[in-house]
Amino acid sequence: MNALPSHQTLRADAVVIGGFCELGADGRLYNSSALVDRDGVQAVYRKLHLWGEESRWFTPGEQTAPVVTTRHGRIGLAICYDIEFPELTRGLALEGAELIALPANWPYDTAPPDGRPILHSLAAITAYFSRVFVAVCDRCGTERGVEFEGASVIAGPDGSLCAGPIKSRGSAILYADCDLTDARDKRTSGRNDAFADRRVDRYARALVEA
Repeated sequence: MNALPSHQTLRADAVVIGGFCELGADGRLYNSSALVDRDGVQAVYRKLHLWGEESRWFTPGEQTAPVVTTRHGRIGLAICYDIEFPELTRGLALEGAELIALPANWPYDTAPPDGRPILHSLAAITAYFSRVFVAVCDRCGTERGVEFEGASVIAGPDGSLCAGPIKSRGSAILYADCDLTDARDKRTSGRNDAFADRRVDRYARALVEA
Protein backbone atom coordinates (compact mmCIF):
# COMPACT_ATOMS: atom_id res chain seq x y z
CA MET A 1 0.00 0.00 0.00
CA ASN A 2 1.39 3.39 -0.97
CA ALA A 3 1.91 6.08 1.64
CA LEU A 4 -0.66 8.85 1.68
CA PRO A 5 0.40 12.22 0.24
CA SER A 6 1.18 14.79 2.93
CA HIS A 7 -2.07 16.76 2.46
CA GLN A 8 -4.14 13.61 2.94
CA THR A 9 -2.17 12.72 6.05
CA LEU A 10 -3.01 16.11 7.49
CA ARG A 11 -6.71 15.64 6.71
CA ALA A 12 -6.69 12.37 8.68
CA ASP A 13 -5.72 14.41 11.72
CA ALA A 14 -8.56 16.92 11.28
CA VAL A 15 -11.34 17.71 13.73
CA VAL A 16 -14.67 18.52 12.07
CA ILE A 17 -17.60 20.29 13.75
CA GLY A 18 -20.87 20.45 11.84
CA GLY A 19 -24.53 21.17 12.44
CA PHE A 20 -27.36 18.80 11.58
CA CYS A 21 -31.00 17.98 12.32
CA GLU A 22 -30.96 15.10 14.79
CA LEU A 23 -33.83 12.69 15.25
CA GLY A 24 -33.49 11.58 18.85
CA ALA A 25 -34.33 8.16 20.23
CA ASP A 26 -37.32 9.88 21.84
CA GLY A 27 -38.73 10.68 18.40
CA ARG A 28 -38.06 14.42 18.76
CA LEU A 29 -36.05 16.67 16.46
CA TYR A 30 -33.04 18.56 17.79
CA ASN A 31 -30.88 21.27 16.26
CA SER A 32 -27.53 19.63 16.95
CA SER A 33 -23.83 19.80 16.22
CA ALA A 34 -21.28 17.01 16.33
CA LEU A 35 -17.53 16.96 16.83
CA VAL A 36 -15.87 14.23 14.79
CA ASP A 37 -12.23 13.22 14.53
CA ARG A 38 -10.44 10.24 12.98
CA ASP A 39 -11.67 8.07 15.85
CA GLY A 40 -15.33 8.88 15.24
CA VAL A 41 -17.99 11.03 16.90
CA GLN A 42 -16.61 12.49 20.14
CA ALA A 43 -19.58 14.65 21.17
CA VAL A 44 -23.06 15.69 20.09
CA TYR A 45 -24.56 18.91 21.43
CA ARG A 46 -28.25 19.80 21.23
CA LYS A 47 -28.91 23.53 20.95
CA LEU A 48 -30.21 25.02 24.19
CA HIS A 49 -31.57 28.33 22.87
CA LEU A 50 -34.05 28.16 20.00
CA TRP A 51 -34.55 31.13 17.72
CA GLY A 52 -37.78 32.26 16.10
CA GLU A 53 -39.62 29.54 14.21
CA GLU A 54 -37.19 26.85 15.41
CA SER A 55 -39.42 26.15 18.38
CA ARG A 56 -42.13 24.94 15.98
CA TRP A 57 -39.93 22.06 14.86
CA PHE A 58 -37.17 21.47 17.36
CA THR A 59 -36.99 20.52 21.02
CA PRO A 60 -34.39 22.45 23.06
CA GLY A 61 -31.52 20.41 24.43
CA GLU A 62 -31.27 19.57 28.12
CA GLN A 63 -27.56 18.84 28.50
CA THR A 64 -24.84 21.40 29.24
CA ALA A 65 -22.83 22.47 26.20
CA PRO A 66 -19.73 20.22 26.15
CA VAL A 67 -16.01 20.89 26.08
CA VAL A 68 -14.11 18.19 24.20
CA THR A 69 -10.41 17.47 24.61
CA THR A 70 -8.95 16.85 21.15
CA ARG A 71 -5.39 16.30 19.94
CA HIS A 72 -5.35 19.96 18.90
CA GLY A 73 -6.81 21.51 22.05
CA ARG A 74 -10.01 21.83 24.05
CA ILE A 75 -13.04 22.75 21.94
CA GLY A 76 -16.40 23.95 23.24
CA LEU A 77 -19.57 23.45 21.22
CA ALA A 78 -22.41 25.92 20.75
CA ILE A 79 -24.85 26.75 17.95
CA CYS A 80 -25.95 30.03 16.38
CA TYR A 81 -28.22 31.93 18.83
CA ASP A 82 -26.31 30.42 21.77
CA ILE A 83 -23.61 33.03 21.24
CA GLU A 84 -26.01 35.71 22.49
CA PHE A 85 -26.00 34.11 25.93
CA PRO A 86 -22.70 35.01 27.63
CA GLU A 87 -23.55 32.64 30.47
CA LEU A 88 -23.13 29.73 28.05
CA THR A 89 -19.96 30.88 26.31
CA ARG A 90 -18.30 31.99 29.56
CA GLY A 91 -19.27 28.63 31.05
CA LEU A 92 -17.48 26.85 28.20
CA ALA A 93 -14.39 28.97 28.80
CA LEU A 94 -14.49 28.29 32.55
CA GLU A 95 -14.65 24.57 31.72
CA GLY A 96 -11.39 24.95 29.83
CA ALA A 97 -12.47 25.57 26.23
CA GLU A 98 -9.69 27.16 24.20
CA LEU A 99 -11.82 27.38 21.06
CA ILE A 100 -15.59 27.76 20.85
CA ALA A 101 -16.99 26.46 17.55
CA LEU A 102 -20.43 27.60 16.39
CA PRO A 103 -22.26 26.48 13.25
CA ALA A 104 -24.79 29.22 12.50
CA ASN A 105 -27.76 30.07 10.28
CA TRP A 106 -27.88 33.78 10.98
CA PRO A 107 -30.59 35.53 8.94
CA TYR A 108 -29.52 38.67 7.13
CA ASP A 109 -29.81 41.73 9.33
CA THR A 110 -30.05 45.28 7.99
CA ALA A 111 -26.88 47.07 9.00
CA PRO A 112 -27.22 49.75 11.71
CA PRO A 113 -26.57 53.41 10.77
CA ASP A 114 -22.81 53.08 11.33
CA GLY A 115 -22.71 50.23 8.82
CA ARG A 116 -21.24 47.62 11.18
CA PRO A 117 -23.43 44.50 11.38
CA ILE A 118 -23.52 43.29 14.97
CA LEU A 119 -23.28 39.67 13.79
CA HIS A 120 -19.73 40.40 12.58
CA SER A 121 -18.80 41.53 16.08
CA LEU A 122 -20.38 38.82 18.24
CA ALA A 123 -17.52 36.37 17.80
CA ALA A 124 -14.87 39.02 18.54
CA ILE A 125 -16.70 40.24 21.65
CA THR A 126 -17.19 36.70 22.94
CA ALA A 127 -13.55 35.84 22.28
CA TYR A 128 -12.30 38.96 24.06
CA PHE A 129 -14.47 38.60 27.16
CA SER A 130 -13.23 35.07 27.90
CA ARG A 131 -9.85 35.24 26.14
CA VAL A 132 -10.58 32.28 23.84
CA PHE A 133 -10.74 31.64 20.11
CA VAL A 134 -14.19 31.66 18.52
CA ALA A 135 -14.95 30.20 15.09
CA VAL A 136 -18.36 30.84 13.51
CA CYS A 137 -19.33 29.02 10.30
CA ASP A 138 -22.37 30.93 9.07
CA ARG A 139 -24.76 30.05 6.31
CA CYS A 140 -25.01 32.17 3.16
CA GLY A 141 -27.40 32.51 0.26
CA THR A 142 -31.21 32.37 0.24
CA GLU A 143 -33.59 29.51 0.90
CA ARG A 144 -37.40 29.61 0.88
CA GLY A 145 -37.40 33.39 1.03
CA VAL A 146 -34.92 33.67 3.91
CA GLU A 147 -31.64 35.47 3.16
CA PHE A 148 -28.70 34.51 5.35
CA GLU A 149 -25.92 36.74 6.64
CA GLY A 150 -22.82 34.81 5.51
CA ALA A 151 -20.96 36.25 8.51
CA SER A 152 -18.37 33.52 9.06
CA VAL A 153 -15.42 34.71 11.16
CA ILE A 154 -12.58 33.42 13.30
CA ALA A 155 -11.75 35.61 16.30
CA GLY A 156 -8.76 35.56 18.63
CA PRO A 157 -8.46 36.04 22.41
CA ASP A 158 -7.52 39.70 21.95
CA GLY A 159 -10.78 40.38 20.12
CA SER A 160 -9.20 40.62 16.69
CA LEU A 161 -10.63 38.91 13.63
CA CYS A 162 -8.09 36.34 12.50
CA ALA A 163 -10.18 35.65 9.39
CA GLY A 164 -13.35 37.09 7.88
CA PRO A 165 -15.89 38.46 7.56
CA ILE A 166 -16.44 37.47 3.95
CA LYS A 167 -16.91 40.68 1.98
CA SER A 168 -19.32 39.26 -0.56
CA ARG A 169 -21.34 37.37 2.11
CA GLY A 170 -20.99 34.40 -0.20
CA SER A 171 -19.41 30.97 -0.05
CA ALA A 172 -15.75 30.85 0.99
CA ILE A 173 -13.25 28.96 3.14
CA LEU A 174 -11.61 30.85 5.97
CA TYR A 175 -8.15 29.94 7.23
CA ALA A 176 -6.35 31.09 10.37
CA ASP A 177 -3.33 29.80 12.28
CA CYS A 178 -4.57 29.56 15.87
CA ASP A 179 -2.26 28.49 18.69
CA LEU A 180 -4.93 27.34 21.13
CA THR A 181 -2.46 27.46 24.02
CA ASP A 182 -2.73 31.27 23.76
CA ALA A 183 -6.25 30.91 25.20
CA ARG A 184 -4.84 29.57 28.47
CA ASP A 185 -3.44 33.00 29.34
CA LYS A 186 -6.30 35.06 30.78
CA ARG A 187 -4.21 38.15 31.59
CA THR A 188 -5.58 41.39 30.19
CA SER A 189 -2.81 43.61 31.58
CA GLY A 190 0.20 43.29 33.85
CA ARG A 191 -2.12 43.41 36.86
CA ASN A 192 -5.38 41.99 35.53
CA ASP A 193 -6.82 38.60 34.66
CA ALA A 194 -10.22 38.02 33.00
CA PHE A 195 -10.99 35.09 35.30
CA ALA A 196 -9.06 35.87 38.48
CA ASP A 197 -10.61 39.36 38.72
CA ARG A 198 -14.15 38.05 38.83
CA ARG A 199 -16.14 38.88 42.00
CA VAL A 200 -18.67 36.05 41.94
CA ASP A 201 -19.54 36.62 45.60
CA ARG A 202 -20.83 40.09 44.71
CA TYR A 203 -22.78 39.35 41.54
CA ALA A 204 -26.55 39.08 41.36
CA ARG A 205 -27.60 35.90 43.15
CA ALA A 206 -29.68 34.73 40.17
CA LEU A 207 -26.60 34.87 37.93
CA VAL A 208 -24.30 33.13 40.41
CA GLU A 209 -26.78 30.31 41.06
CA ALA A 210 -27.68 29.78 37.37
